[in-house]
Amino acid sequence: MSIRSYFKRNPIQTIEGGTTTLYVKLTVGTTGAVTTATGYGLTSVTRASAGRYTILLDRKYTKLLGVQTTVIQETVQGLGYAVLADSITSAGSVSGTFSVTATATDPSSGTIIMFAITVADSSLRGGTV
Repeated sequence: MSIRSYFKRNPIQTIEGGTTTLYVKLTVGTTGAVTTATGYGLTSVTRASAGRYTILLDRKYTKLLGVQTTVIQETVQGLGYAVLADSITSAGSVSGTFSVTATATDPSSGTIIMFAITVADSSLRGGTV
């Protein structure tokens, strides 16, 4: 029988200093409304307009390195996500839009969206891109 170790950090080799990945789970209700949003380091998720959501983290970070999304139980085909505003250093937030063929589109009611937001928490390494 194997021994499990939870919350153990796996060493990831990167030239960026102090990287952290925050995981957010969002459930969408009718008309794209946020019904639940959970995750460590998360303050809120708000719907700004059709398909556009702002994720507010509990603090600011040095740099946004990436946002990955996984959409579960979606009935709209071809729904994609694009980051529109990176305010991670000034406000601790990131805004993006869901769209189908470049048209902002709300995810269907009941859709679950998983976000993996990778940020840098140190300016010691890594340069400007």
